[in-house]
Amino acid sequence: MKIYVQSRGLSQDYDYCWLPEVPPILKKYRINDLIQSESPSLVLGRYENQLILLITGLEASERADVQRRKIRNSVAWVGEDNQENEEKLRAIAACALQDKLKETLQDEIDQAVTFGGEFGFQVAFEDISQLSVAETITTRSFPAKVDKKIGKNSKNLRDNLAYDLEESCLPKGNDFNNTPLVIVTGIKSENALKQAGVWRGLSNLVQGEGWKDPYKKSLTPEPEYALSNQTHKQNNALVYLLVSSILIPIAIALLLFLPK
Repeated sequence: MKIYVQSRGLSQDYDYCWLPEVPPILKKYRINDLIQSESPSLVLGRYENQLILLITGLEASERADVQRRKIRNSVAWVGEDNQENEEKLRAIAACALQDKLKETLQDEIDQAVTFGGEFGFQVAFEDISQLSVAETITTRSFPAKVDKKIGKNSKNLRDNLAYDLEESCLPKGNDFNNTPLVIVTGIKSENALKQAGVWRGLSNLVQGEGWKDPYKKSLTPEPEYALSNQTHKQNNALVYLLVSSILIPIAIALLLFLPK
C-alpha cells in the first residue's frame, strides 16, 4: 500500500504539495474535481484494479502558515484491489466518517507531519501506515449492497455509511470500476454526484434528510403554477370546441341559402 501526503511548510516559499509525489491515479482521473478539497472530504474508489482512499481537509493542531492560517493535511492510500487492502481502507474511511473517531484520526496524521525538510514539511510514513485508530474498527465481509444512494452530508447519514463500510464489502462489476464508490464532501451538487456514478455520495447541497436513489425519477407533484397553466390550456381548448360547434353549422347554412 502506497501512502501520499499533501501539506505545506511555514513560509510562502513552501506552498501545498504532495510527498513523495502527486498520486498518479489522483492526477489521471482528476479525483480532486469530485470534491471540495479544501474542506473535510473523502473519496473511496476503484481505478485500474487499484483501490484509493483520499481524505482531505484534516486540520493540523498547532502548525500554521506564516499568515497564521491552520495548515490542512490530505492523505491518499493507494493499493492493489484485494481483500486485505479493502478491509483496511474501509476501516480508515469508517473512522473518518464518525465524529468520535475522526478527531483521533486527524491527530494521528497530524503527529506524523512536521515542519522541516526540502519541501517545508516531512512525513513519518510508517506512522501513517500503522494508524492505531483504524485498529478499533472490526470490518466484516457481508455481500456488497449494489443499490446506489446519495444524501445530505449529515451526521446521521455519515454514521449510516460508516456502518455499511464496516459490515459489507465494496461492490464490484462494470458499474463500479474506474469510478468513485464513495464521495463525502461539502459543496457539490446532487447532479454532480449522479454524473460521477457514485455508489454512496453525501454532499451539503443534497436536499432531504434520508437516502435517495439518484436514478429514480422524482415523484414530486407538479408545481402549482404548472398545474394552473395546464388548467388554463384545458379551458382554452374547451372554449374553442364550443365556439367551433356553433360557428361551423351557421357557416354551412349560409352557404346553402346564399343566392347562386
